[in-house]
Amino acid sequence: MPLYQIWYNDADQPLVVNTPYRLRDIEIAGEIIRNEQRQNRQSADPSGLTVRELLRVNGLRNVRYTLDESEPVELR
Repeated sequence: MPLYQIWYNDADQPLVVNTPYRLRDIEIAGEIIRNEQRQNRQSADPSGLTVRELLRVNGLRNVRYTLDESEPVELR
């Protein structure tokens, strides 16, 4: 089971997500939005947005994550 540690908005502690499958970048953005209990201001259906657009409309910045023990990956 993949273990994700997700940092965003210069937070000191990561959001930790353990899933039964690997997440796509758009799903990682969705995990952050669910954690923050934000409503997507652009669209009720975020599936039409790119990762960059989804992060922008929800005010998320400096998003990066690690998968298990991997090097950090930055979402743009």
